[in-house]
Amino acid sequence: VTANQMAHLSDPEGTRSTAQTEPLTSYTVGRIQKGYNAGNTVIGGMFTSTNRVIDDPSLEFLARNAYTGGLDLLTHWKDKEFFLDAKLTGSYINGSAQSLRRLQESPAHYFQRPGIRYIDYDTTRKDMAGSGGRVQVGKGSKGFWRYSAGVDWASPGLELNDLGYMREADYIRETNEVSYLINKPVSVFNFYTVSLEQFNEWNFGGKYLGSGGHLNFHSQFKNNWSFGGNLIYHSRRTDMRILRGGPDMLLPHSFTTFGNITTDVSKKITGQLNWEAESRGSNSGFTWMLQPGITVRPLSALKLGVTADYSANTDRLQYVTAKKFQSDQKYILGTIDQKTFGLTFRADLILSPEFSIQYYGSPFISKGTYSEFKHITDAEAGKLNDRYSHYMNTVWDNNLVYLDQNNDFSPDIIIANPDFDFYQFRSNLVAKWEYRLGSYLYLVWSRDKTGRDGFPENIFLVKLNYWFSL
Repeated sequence: VTANQMAHLSDPEGTRSTAQTEPLTSYTVGRIQKGYNAGNTVIGGMFTSTNRVIDDPSLEFLARNAYTGGLDLLTHWKDKEFFLDAKLTGSYINGSAQSLRRLQESPAHYFQRPGIRYIDYDTTRKDMAGSGGRVQVGKGSKGFWRYSAGVDWASPGLELNDLGYMREADYIRETNEVSYLINKPVSVFNFYTVSLEQFNEWNFGGKYLGSGGHLNFHSQFKNNWSFGGNLIYHSRRTDMRILRGGPDMLLPHSFTTFGNITTDVSKKITGQLNWEAESRGSNSGFTWMLQPGITVRPLSALKLGVTADYSANTDRLQYVTAKKFQSDQKYILGTIDQKTFGLTFRADLILSPEFSIQYYGSPFISKGTYSEFKHITDAEAGKLNDRYSHYMNTVWDNNLVYLDQNNDFSPDIIIANPDFDFYQFRSNLVAKWEYRLGSYLYLVWSRDKTGRDGFPENIFLVKLNYWFSL
């Protein structure tokens, strides 16, 4: 249970007031599992609830009550060679019309997308419900070959974000996977695995969204170095979120590769290199990233690590904003050229089995420059260049960009210049003490500074955890 929170305010004339920023709220999470048949079958359930006491009109944008529930089943047979994994979940949420409209228009849902007839977008509704789940069956052990087939889904109204995490709803995904596993030394390897996955996706309106395949290789060499590589192909696909509440849009196919190589982790000095690259069809974009890192153990109780990462992203289809022109909504995209650099420092000091200190620090810089502004004309046209039209006669002036919608050399739409320089430094210092078996005391200092001239924010936290068994 968290108490309501009040903020003390003062305007430029010195007039003081208070405003409620958080309501009295209770959070509940319950989980139960039971095994049968010597653990070959496990049945479980879960329930969560978030309940807010909203007595201030300024907080009506929050839902009053949010409930989720789920059932799960995992069963094995033939000496655990084969398995069935099934999960079913549901959600129900209610509150003011303002809070439900906010949920319907959130990035996980986008009910307001034009031309969508299978979703009930209602700005007066005060509740919403949905369901989801996953069923997977296959061979998970014994022999060299493993395989499975499955389907997972989330209905448009499923909402888990009050006490969970859900990026998107309104999808049905079908997957098939086969893998070949060698778990004993052979040639230069201690072990290796090769797997191939195929997937298809639809929304709840029956629209086909796209297909793809994922090839994965993971291995450990006889010198205890490890290597992993991935290659993903995604066909031309329909994206329901790229225009952020606008119409569905066709995107070109893409190839993605990522992987890592790591030296022997049992040594005092360990190195790692991660990489990723993605190429998008019709010359619409390219992204790559390198992330080298090193970890040093000067003492058995001390581990120090530093990781650097650099990425570059060029995307011709980067969403910028939506603006009204006459009676039409114009969805505006641009070409972004973005460079990002970051460092991460870590230190772990274990003074005793019960007491440890950890430090994390990460400076981060990202710079993005926009050009080639365009607006959507036919989001699902067959050819990419037919899906949008470039703005001509674009003018930059201070922090504003003037766009000429009808090519009459006169600005019709004004937007803020989306170019950015982002600077941030975050750090955490945590002391952890297990003062009795299963019970912990945490002392935390968190520091955050964003922007060149931003003021640092310091948070000091004490957390006490006490474990008891029934």
